[in-house]
Amino acid sequence: MRPDVVAELRRKSIHVIPGFLAYPVIIYLGKPAALIISAFFLALYALNEVSLRKGLRIKVPIAYHTYRVMARREELEGGYFTGTVYFWSLTLVTIALLEPLKAVAAVMVSSLGDAAAAITGKALGGARLPFNRRKTVAGSLAMFAVSMVSCLLVGLPPSLSAVVAAVATVAEALTRSSVLDELTVPLAVLATLLLAHKDFLL
Repeated sequence: MRPDVVAELRRKSIHVIPGFLAYPVIIYLGKPAALIISAFFLALYALNEVSLRKGLRIKVPIAYHTYRVMARREELEGGYFTGTVYFWSLTLVTIALLEPLKAVAAVMVSSLGDAAAAITGKALGGARLPFNRRKTVAGSLAMFAVSMVSCLLVGLPPSLSAVVAAVATVAEALTRSSVLDELTVPLAVLATLLLAHKDFLL
């Protein structure tokens, strides 16, 4: 297996953890516990971000180790890990605003769908998207498929699952930065599910 694919698998092995834990944490532990856990991780990654940007050299538990494993070369050289702050900020807001099953679906899409896109795109390569040469058609198809399955697994209607998966895929495909897709994808999914809650979507 190519070294770049191995590196992507290693990065995404951590990225998928929130997606796999979303259901047991949000549904079984409950919304208050899920909010506390999300706020805890947001605090860790925010402190880590401050430490990195200010050059404080503080090894924040969990967050610093994750940075060393997941960060891409530009993040290591630039001393930032902003994507994790985006992700946990939106996860916290998502859990707070959505009903539990929709929140689970949103976290799974942002975590598992994004990982599927990155790993598939890196491993298979192939045709590039004409409007974003950094992304592949295979990666976008994987993003849609995994996002769709994630939504269906938690019980969202097929029509809504398809809309959420499509919106997430488009958001990921349009985003040129691997850091910013930790913001754009969760935000797009959250907005879609909020509109669905207001009956603007099926």
